[in-house]
Amino acid sequence: MKATANHPWVLVVGMIEIGQQLFYSRSWDLVKTKVTKMIEQKNWSTCWVPDHLRGLPPFAIDAFLSPWTMLGAFTELAPDMSFGVAVTDAIRLHPAILAQNAVSLDHQSEGRFILGMGAGEKMNLAVYGFDSKYAVSRLQECIEVMKKLWSQTGPVSHQGRFFQLDRAVLEPKPLTQPNPPIWIAGNGPRTRRLTAEHADGWFPFPALPSMYQEGLNDIHQHMKSLGRDPSSLSAGFWGRVFMHDDSDRVSQYLGGLRGQLVLQPKVLEALGYWKEEYASVYREQGIHPDRISLLTYDADDVAQLDISKMLPIVADIPEDALKAISLAGTPEEVGKKIRAFVDAGARSFCFEIINGVSKRNAPFTYFDVSRIIAEDIYPTLTS
Repeated sequence: MKATANHPWVLVVGMIEIGQQLFYSRSWDLVKTKVTKMIEQKNWSTCWVPDHLRGLPPFAIDAFLSPWTMLGAFTELAPDMSFGVAVTDAIRLHPAILAQNAVSLDHQSEGRFILGMGAGEKMNLAVYGFDSKYAVSRLQECIEVMKKLWSQTGPVSHQGRFFQLDRAVLEPKPLTQPNPPIWIAGNGPRTRRLTAEHADGWFPFPALPSMYQEGLNDIHQHMKSLGRDPSSLSAGFWGRVFMHDDSDRVSQYLGGLRGQLVLQPKVLEALGYWKEEYASVYREQGIHPDRISLLTYDADDVAQLDISKMLPIVADIPEDALKAISLAGTPEEVGKKIRAFVDAGARSFCFEIINGVSKRNAPFTYFDVSRIIAEDIYPTLTS
């Protein structure tokens, strides 16, 4: 971690950095233990936590503590690391509250906080009564309002489509100027344009290095057209890691990915396994294949699908193709896959380690894999 004038401890754009997403948080003691181990293992630069109420479909685990309180504790627990929320949305909290949360963590961490934002996810919205319409437009206006609150010295008024402020104030201002870094998740055309216009970092979940490189190039082109320097953008990456030297264990994990591919037509197309006749199968289930995203479906929607009609779409995909879209395999295989994303332009990595913490998973427990990435794989990425 290096200091800069405006971001005392924040990630330096262009350097290869690794971080972890501590996804589930049923036990605060376990969360603290994971952070402590990251400190001991060195090389980990950033600790991320999600802003979730429910887990990701189709295999949801619903166990999440508040990111805002956890991150505040992390600033004291690990004074030499950066921290971020990966990611929050512009639907559940008003921009003024989000802006205040970000300023608070910016002060507590002395400039080490990153605000990750996305359009939203249905599993965190629908069952709680939140309206997810016009989510990307709402996200854009939310960022604009936050930047006004962070930068203007006097009262702020704003009459927008989604938010209205009448002589609102927010003090103190951020330590990090002009604002705490905002990283935007998502790889759709609109979120890429929004990233180019407003963000300090990009934070996608790409299946293939080619998809990542295509998206990053698109953002860079948009930035150039807006007069922004593409090199000022932190090129982030979010991905799940499952590491093991037992091929049967890896195959079992990949089998779960096969079922998830049913809900990822764009990945099927990138792999060369999409056929136009599949579109009718999706439409029979009430799904438009071009509109599937975490904003449009959750575990309840998945439960209502007739999976037996959809699984044949992915039944013949070979295991090698499943390996190609995942960070799964032996330490050597995982290292090569991460290297491929470095070659595609990624610089700031966030890994969610799937391996369990129980000793019965040895020698590939969560803690083993964390150490292997930090001590064995990371040095190969920077050499």
